[in-house]
Amino acid sequence: MNDLENLAEYIIVEAKAQGADYVHCVVRESEKQEFNVDGGRFSLMRTLFDRDVAITVLKDHRKGSVHVNRFDEVAIYDAIADCIAASESAEPDEAWQFCDEPTEQVYVQGTPVCDTEKLFFRTKELLENINERHPKILIEQMITSHDSYRSVYLNSNGVLYNPSAGAYSFSLMYSGHEGEKSTSFFGSDVTLAKLDKPVIECALIDRELSEIEKQLDPEPLEGKFTGTVLLAPAALSEIVLGTIFENFVSDSSLIDGTSVWKDKLGEKVADDRLTITLKAMDEDVVIGSRVTGEGYPAVDFDLIRDGKLVGFDLSQYGANKTGQKRAGCSTGNIFIPAGNQSVDEIIRGIERGVLVMRFSGGAPAPSGEYSGVAKNAFLIENGKVTCALTETMISGCVPDMLNNIRAVSSDLLKDGSVSLPYIAFDGVTISGK
Repeated sequence: MNDLENLAEYIIVEAKAQGADYVHCVVRESEKQEFNVDGGRFSLMRTLFDRDVAITVLKDHRKGSVHVNRFDEVAIYDAIADCIAASESAEPDEAWQFCDEPTEQVYVQGTPVCDTEKLFFRTKELLENINERHPKILIEQMITSHDSYRSVYLNSNGVLYNPSAGAYSFSLMYSGHEGEKSTSFFGSDVTLAKLDKPVIECALIDRELSEIEKQLDPEPLEGKFTGTVLLAPAALSEIVLGTIFENFVSDSSLIDGTSVWKDKLGEKVADDRLTITLKAMDEDVVIGSRVTGEGYPAVDFDLIRDGKLVGFDLSQYGANKTGQKRAGCSTGNIFIPAGNQSVDEIIRGIERGVLVMRFSGGAPAPSGEYSGVAKNAFLIENGKVTCALTETMISGCVPDMLNNIRAVSSDLLKDGSVSLPYIAFDGVTISGK
């Protein structure tokens, strides 16, 4: 038994001694080795260490939770007492339920040990590649790091998970500059298990840098029309996926009854070409999830399959409150299968519309209606990208969009966490000055 397991065992025993009916904890140690680049120049190298303990208890069907970032006995004892007190002041709710099938899993994911020299080399190489290939790009900030952790999940029902993991991450924030002209900022991110090829060749980084360089001479859109919106993966996540997961399939939307899909299980809610899967483990996921927040083994889970709603993104608590089935995993690893057209082929089929790389807007309504600014956008006319746009709004309703899909791209963003295409939607309102 390692030191983290010893601490977890102590928490379980002490919480039960203080009156908990059920308890689980996550004890975690992490390390980050990081390089920072500001304004195109190296500005910082540092190593960070962190410790975290999360404790949850049930007492008379009342739930309490606390976090503490110390491992000493006094801090842990006090945290347990605070957790018990929090449960005693909570409302009783018999829907709380946690895994009660004893299991033990010890596993390693990604690359737990950092190759600092290789990380520095790839960071420096990325800067050089950007300068050579994209001279109009200014890297406003770039953070590259290796993040590793080891942790223990243990509950009083005999459920134990003991993972160790590590990965390299590259996060870029940049804009285009030429003389007095500049573009809106954009960000690219990727998580890698290995540093076996230039980072600029990973995810969609090279393509995204090229698109931003083309936005130095934007033009305002005149008038208003209904057309086709081609959403890049970032904008797809912000508008469509964010709305689905927050407003239509989440615990809160289904428990409150505000979800427009609450009675749609098994029914068609999208074009037949759309499938959305949450992946617990996949070769394109650097660090997957083998356990849900309630201690259940994580498995791949379809939300939409061939256009039909086949599941909700519910925790066991949400499932108990709504009478529906618990989701197979609680993870952000969202996968949408590729289509059969490249982005360029999709553009050639669009009479009039916009390509949107990023979206800025308020939270969508419970119905899925949204409105906001199309950022880093381009006008498409007669099958060609004609100019970069400024002062352009888009608005629509997500349920309608899902049934008006024009095309799904064969090009995929694979950033180590998700696998997402570009998707073109018809019938979206596009407004200029």
